[in-house]
Amino acid sequence: MALPYSHDFMLERMYAADAAFDGLFYTGVTSTGIYCLPSCRARKPLARHVAFHASPAQARAAGLRACRRCHPDAFGAGAPAEEATFWAALARVAVPEVPTARDLARALGLGRGALHRLCRDHLQCSPAAWLGRERVALAARALLLCPERSVAQVAFEAGYGSLSAFGAQFRRAMGVAPQAFRQGPAQGRWTLALPVDFPAASLRRDLGRDARSLTAQVQGPVVTLGWRLPSGPRRVTLHFSGDLGGTVTVQPEVPGPLDPADGLALHRLTWRALGLDGPAPVQAGPPGLALAPPGLRVPLVPDPFDGLVWAVVGQQVTFAQACTLRRRLVERCGSPLGGGLWAPPSPEAVAALSLSELRALGLTGARAALLQGLATRVACGELNLEALARGPVGAARRTLRSIPGVGPWTAEYVLLRVLGFPDVVPAGDAALAAALHRAHALAARPTPPQVQALLAPYAPQRSLAVFHLWHHLHPQGAAHEC
Repeated sequence: MALPYSHDFMLERMYAADAAFDGLFYTGVTSTGIYCLPSCRARKPLARHVAFHASPAQARAAGLRACRRCHPDAFGAGAPAEEATFWAALARVAVPEVPTARDLARALGLGRGALHRLCRDHLQCSPAAWLGRERVALAARALLLCPERSVAQVAFEAGYGSLSAFGAQFRRAMGVAPQAFRQGPAQGRWTLALPVDFPAASLRRDLGRDARSLTAQVQGPVVTLGWRLPSGPRRVTLHFSGDLGGTVTVQPEVPGPLDPADGLALHRLTWRALGLDGPAPVQAGPPGLALAPPGLRVPLVPDPFDGLVWAVVGQQVTFAQACTLRRRLVERCGSPLGGGLWAPPSPEAVAALSLSELRALGLTGARAALLQGLATRVACGELNLEALARGPVGAARRTLRSIPGVGPWTAEYVLLRVLGFPDVVPAGDAALAAALHRAHALAARPTPPQVQALLAPYAPQRSLAVFHLWHHLHPQGAAHEC
């Protein structure tokens, strides 16, 4: 089996511990006789001791044994060949050089129909959406981190054919014009345009669903949040102009201008919290179940690690119980910001707690071990949530399920509310089954296979249907949804 990349490129990705390339090649270390995933956090070998392999079987044939730290055999066991081949080819694409989906198909040597199917099955988005997301991300980083480049330079280097096309796509994706986005950190705030049908009132209710939350305070059109930025924990205010559409003004409490890296993180956190980080909702589906108020999105947990916390404390308990457990954890190792507001704990802070300290908060032994293990993996870089969100959904699911203690519900919750995949069904969720039972007037609560069948017509946006069922057709409060 041929390797998909040059030796130098694979060395570069190995030294970067890039999890996006896990399963696409394997690092053989001739000096120690082991083979690893590119993301392995063990001490990196000298380049002269490295030989790359296309599969675990090829590495074993070369006389190497599997690393006991990153377990490359467990990762590769379930990786379908189609997914690996497609992701390897996509990783080689220079986004600025492929302005359209047609150009992307040509660069990959695929027909347009085949490309659409591969993107739908593995990335849960269209080729145009993937290209747009990658291109806007390149431009946003350059606007804030490369002030010496003009807006025009940024646009053309990201692959846009004209400034007008750049401005239009950037405003749609980011809620602000490129120049205003660049000026935001110096001004210490942004005013971002929301979609015209954006349900701001519903979103504020979601952010304030825990009335005793330590990390979110909702007062009318103003939401005050505790967030972790690269420079440290900060109080951030979101001021909505109304209940439908309009604007949101984002203002962190910082002394002086905002650091550009903080600016990137702040916009990302805001867009995740508002559910604007993914594709626009498509109002479609069978008439027996109205999908939602127009414009409803799936808000993500702003801080991805905090999303893992919710996934653990929400296992097999009511929402109220999950909130209590999380508040205790925030008080134990979060960051106080004054006025009763806290920023959620960092993975490093949670990893530093002992199992007995976590159990004292009310977690079972198994959940304490899972939370500590997840925190340790995120803190050391072994579990890269951003890389999982960028890659194939199958790879993300396998990575999560390979972690001891992560079952189907936890993995699907993380895919839906943390990584933001738009077509996910946590089929074993009790609140989801109860909502479907009520919506369809069934004789009994549906089993997980029946839940999958009932939601099949809502593909490719089943995450939105699940969120709607949790919040609009289960008035008792989405007992297991966090």
